Amino acid sequence: MTREELLLALRASATPSQVAEVLDAWGSQRTTWQPVGHRESNRGTIEAAADPGRSLVERLTNGIDAVLEFEHRAHGGVPDCRSPSEAAAAWLGIPAGGLSELSQAERQRLAKRVSVSLLEGAGRNKRVVEVADRGIGISPEDMPRTILSLNEGNKLSKHYLAGLYGQGGSSTFAVSDFTLIASRAQEHEPVGFTVVKFLDLPPDLFRTGHYVYLTDQGALLTAHVPVEQFPRGTIVRHIGYDLTSYAGPLGPNSLYGLLNTVLFDPILPVWLDSRVHNYRRVIKGSRNALNGAVDEDDESRAGPTLAHNVRQFFIGIGEFGRVGIEYWVLEAPTQANRTPSASFVNPKKPIILTLNGQNHAELSQVLVRKYAELPYLGQRLICHIDCNPLTPQAKRALFVSNREDARRGMVYELIEQEIINTFRSDDELARLNNEARERSLRSQDEVVTRQMRAEVARLLRIHGVNLTEPLGRDVSGTATQRDIPSHPRRGSRQPTPLTLSEPPTYVRLVWDEGDAITFYPEQRRYLRIETDAHSIYHDANNPSRSRVNLIVTGPGLRSLGTTPLQGGRMRAILEASADAAAETGGSVRVELSRQGLATLTDERAYAIEVRPPVRPSARRVSLPPFDVRPVNGPEDPMWAQLGWPEELSKIASAAEMEQGTLVVHYSTAFPKFAEKRLALERRDPGVAESFARRYEIWLAVHSLLLHADQEAAVRSPELPESEADGEQERAERVRMATLSVLFAGREIESPLRTTESE
Repeated sequence: MTREELLLALRASATPSQVAEVLDAWGSQRTTWQPVGHRESNRGTIEAAADPGRSLVERLTNGIDAVLEFEHRAHGGVPDCRSPSEAAAAWLGIPAGGLSELSQAERQRLAKRVSVSLLEGAGRNKRVVEVADRGIGISPEDMPRTILSLNEGNKLSKHYLAGLYGQGGSSTFAVSDFTLIASRAQEHEPVGFTVVKFLDLPPDLFRTGHYVYLTDQGALLTAHVPVEQFPRGTIVRHIGYDLTSYAGPLGPNSLYGLLNTVLFDPILPVWLDSRVHNYRRVIKGSRNALNGAVDEDDESRAGPTLAHNVRQFFIGIGEFGRVGIEYWVLEAPTQANRTPSASFVNPKKPIILTLNGQNHAELSQVLVRKYAELPYLGQRLICHIDCNPLTPQAKRALFVSNREDARRGMVYELIEQEIINTFRSDDELARLNNEARERSLRSQDEVVTRQMRAEVARLLRIHGVNLTEPLGRDVSGTATQRDIPSHPRRGSRQPTPLTLSEPPTYVRLVWDEGDAITFYPEQRRYLRIETDAHSIYHDANNPSRSRVNLIVTGPGLRSLGTTPLQGGRMRAILEASADAAAETGGSVRVELSRQGLATLTDERAYAIEVRPPVRPSARRVSLPPFDVRPVNGPEDPMWAQLGWPEELSKIASAAEMEQGTLVVHYSTAFPKFAEKRLALERRDPGVAESFARRYEIWLAVHSLLLHADQEAAVRSPELPESEADGEQERAERVRMATLSVLFAGREIESPLRTTESE
């Protein structure tokens, strides 16, 4: 067998056994296996990644880098591009707004430069996945210190490339039985190629094996293959690749869904050729799909239907630089599509942090549901945080090298808080949440509700809770007074549509006339601005081109930027400095310039106040109004809205604040509750109903006590808990639900036995 025949036979192999047969047939006496990265102990680096899907994305990122490297050479490095997006714009004509601004034909043309093919292989845990690029290619001499290296740092000084650490693509070796790597740097040069595998070492001498690649006496194999069969570029063919978690044709559990989620806003589009599911599609990233980009075979030929969206704007986070924020709210869920966001992101983690367009971390839906107090938008709201403008120090503090998560710390918390502030300041989000809540609320008997609240208060007092005021709502339905949150929400009525005019006739700061805008040190506000000017009057990310300007006169307050002007509305972001002196102030002025006409203005005073004191821990308990609502199994739209797991025994209830009311949602399908109620219904439907009410009472008592503990916790209640905290609370609620079944059952059974004996 010649080297050319060996390369072609390996390229045609579709199962690990076929590769093994080809290598046995090759059987050259000169064959040696060299450790990847020239390291005997290379398992730790190669096996660092946890997700085989994300590992595959690293191969695609390397392919995109290879195309940019080729364009850099073709253009002589001119201009000097300081980021991959700059390089794609300068050398490939990618618009500043991303791939959504290209036509379908233009995206398809560019996608031919990088492709991924999915073949049957030996089964879904033994697929063939081939990544090919028409980039710069690699010479046989360079392959050991580039694509076969580990942490060589070949891209450290190349700002126009996305790769950095020199290890991401190698993580695919850990989930592939064999990996064929072949590359041609120039059309007149031979193709360099090798095979990577895991080699077990003698257990009596070594504790573990390592990853190795095929050589001919230490040198890469080469083959003289016609350019028609192998053009310039690189092919990485994984044989026996485990894609069990991404076996579906479409959706979140598919390779198509994975690539669009992780390549959220890719530098270049990518071809996906799925021969398993018989389709070819362009991967353009979820961001571009949300922004209206439509390609052949997309489910909707008009793009997703949006209830609301805010275009990208940038906001400073102090010494750490800036982040870009944009978000979309999809149309309301239907029976056919109860989780609309699943077509674009992981519904449980709909907030995407990207660097160079690649998804590096995802934040929990808890930020939307609980901390932004938008529980009914949890399955509809998608948010993108562009982290490219962060300082290098902030990026190092935030992201880990395998691009699978973000590191908790100061930068992480500042970004979380900015997301919460942004959502809380958007009246349209509050309106959409209220609208969705009204659609889902069940009618309740007011008498029964009052009785439940009275019983809950009685049980709390029995358990030693000293209430400062009546619990719940009074007879008129008015909420009782409670502690005001540190970020109170304004009314969420539907904003009146504004009629736009050319030229515009007014601009105003939305704040009560005569009242100063108050700040305490380090407090940030999103100040609403209304005008009848069209959106072209304001460029949120380039103030020098904007005709709407914000002027702060006075000490201790600064402007951090604005959101885009949409439908006559925008928000200015203001922050008081940490050393702002109390009882000082000044003015905030908005100006809108009109060509050939007088400038429109509006102005408000601002005042710096003393920071509110921290509430003492030793105090009487002030509990909020509450409401208890059943969720009737996974078919109930609220089940998906709350992001509950499919396994019925894993979820019993959840409680979240909704505009000052603690809403307790509980599963009527929780097995212990459902079984007990069914047994009682067979005896007496009325008793079963009474059992359900008493069960609700015990869940409410527990939720209110848990809420009081969380409010009194040392950590700030405004900062989101970790996923581990959420799982711990879910397990605690399952345990309490089990006890609630016992308590409610005993309360029902006692009088029932007495009646039966009589």
